[in-house]
Amino acid sequence: MNKEIYLIRHGQSEANVALDLDNPNFYYDAKLTSFGKEQARNAQMKLNNIDFDLMLCSPLTRALQTFGLIFPNLTQDAVILPFVREHSVCSSEVGRQPSILEKEFPDFNFNNLKNFWWNNDLPIDEKKIIFESIEDLDKRVLIFKKWIQERSEKRIALVSHGTFISRIINYLLDNCEFQIWYSDND
Repeated sequence: MNKEIYLIRHGQSEANVALDLDNPNFYYDAKLTSFGKEQARNAQMKLNNIDFDLMLCSPLTRALQTFGLIFPNLTQDAVILPFVREHSVCSSEVGRQPSILEKEFPDFNFNNLKNFWWNNDLPIDEKKIIFESIEDLDKRVLIFKKWIQERSEKRIALVSHGTFISRIINYLLDNCEFQIWYSDND
């Protein structure tokens, strides 16, 4: 059996509907909108009967919220991977420290997440917007592909982000849309 990786984009976030994406008062680590939550509940109906061997999630809030709505009984099984975060170009891609995420999402395990994970674990002003090159994003995509190839699991779910996923499948998914990527064919 080929490895099947279900690449799932998070639900609609506050940043997805923002008029001024760089307004720092509203969009740091953007949350889901009510419509984004509805999208995730609809995706749950499509994905709830699939038996996944491994569950993966980005540590950005909109991905964690989406994961929790799609897979409510599997949050404790999710592996949180900082390198599957979104392409960093605006305030909504600035993350939050693991200690803060643990309080908001107590059912997830953040033990492998380091401080400043959104800046490759390097300390920085926590509100500084990082501008990541597309080449650096592609390096993270390669890290993810290698990480997947080294795994024994065959059916994997990943809740991640539009631009990150698009660098794998060359297509920008809509919010809460998913596509199966066969990593063995890559």
